[in-house]
Amino acid sequence: MAETFLDRGYDMITNDGWIEDAQTINENGYITKYNSGWEHGFRYWNEYIKSKGMKVGVYYNPLWMTTAAYDQDCPVLGTSTSARRIAGQYSFNGKLHWVDVDKPGAEEWVKGYVRYFMDLGVTFLRVDFLENYENHYGTVRYEKALRWIAEEAGNDLFISLVMPNSFNDLATELPYGDMFRVSDDCFAGDWGFVSTRRRGQVKKNWPMYANVFDGFIAFSKIAAPGKIMMDGDFMRLNKLANNQERMFLFSLMIMGGSPLAIADQYDTATDDVVAIYRNEELLELHNMGFSAKPLSTDILDYENSSRWVGKLPEGDYIVGLFNREDKALVYGIDFATELGITSGRAKSVRDLWTHKELGSMKNKFETTLEPHHCVMLRISPDYKAYTSWGFGCSSRHDE
Repeated sequence: MAETFLDRGYDMITNDGWIEDAQTINENGYITKYNSGWEHGFRYWNEYIKSKGMKVGVYYNPLWMTTAAYDQDCPVLGTSTSARRIAGQYSFNGKLHWVDVDKPGAEEWVKGYVRYFMDLGVTFLRVDFLENYENHYGTVRYEKALRWIAEEAGNDLFISLVMPNSFNDLATELPYGDMFRVSDDCFAGDWGFVSTRRRGQVKKNWPMYANVFDGFIAFSKIAAPGKIMMDGDFMRLNKLANNQERMFLFSLMIMGGSPLAIADQYDTATDDVVAIYRNEELLELHNMGFSAKPLSTDILDYENSSRWVGKLPEGDYIVGLFNREDKALVYGIDFATELGITSGRAKSVRDLWTHKELGSMKNKFETTLEPHHCVMLRISPDYKAYTSWGFGCSSRHDE
């Protein structure tokens, strides 16, 4: 990763999932390894990753208590109580208990876990299965837990909220997270994850949306500068059918302002895959904190929700046109009515995938997109506007 991607801004390594076998703990009940079968623990790997010039992220929910910590009834740091006394009525699964935040000592456990990871040098915490906790313990206790995590994290730890119910337009999560998952897991990473899985359908709780495109459309009305960042989950570009689908997903992540999480393996990331992840012009947008909005936030408005627009500080527009359908369709953008260029003239239009200038244009850009194709454009109007919108990383601090 450091050799191939660090120079393009991919500067973090984080683990994810399958945490049940992390049962090696310290005296306070905190896990010391991602998996008990590993030779080395967090401290070793954190130092190794930092030696490569990269930052460290960890997948863990501070509300979890391992069966090892429960069985050993570890003391809760900073209290006179112990692990079993703060364990809740409902467990996450057979190897992980939930902590009940209404029990004395629970706050010290949760904040202590967050502080433990921070002291290891972790700068990113991926907090998963939030819906499970809220469903079992209620929104009031869930909100209390998120508040404790955010209070301890302060401005030193980026908080990723994974699998939230997102009730009432993210009302509970919004004050406490830096980013949140917008749709169901990547899983196989195929076109279903990108666009077709349960398309156009909405659930009342997690996962409200099953494909990442619908999730970005719907939640784009909430994510905004200074509020919170949308998380589209991992990219497994090798699992998509061709380079056009890979370019489609990568472009969508850029327009949604999502983190760019590479989940291809060293032996599945072909040269084509690597080249897409290294698109310098798109990464320049991402690394400045860019995000865009669809022309419609209605997931059933197929035409307008597939056309995305963002604006750069110097006045240029970034336009993404996406064909989610299984037939070729004409897509376009009107310079005056949809971009607000009063003259209707673009001084220059640049294709950010071919890296070619398309020249000056009048009134609109229009093209025929084949199925699962997209086009990413940088449009420079014949004037410069010094207002900006579509930027921002988090509700609490930038990362």
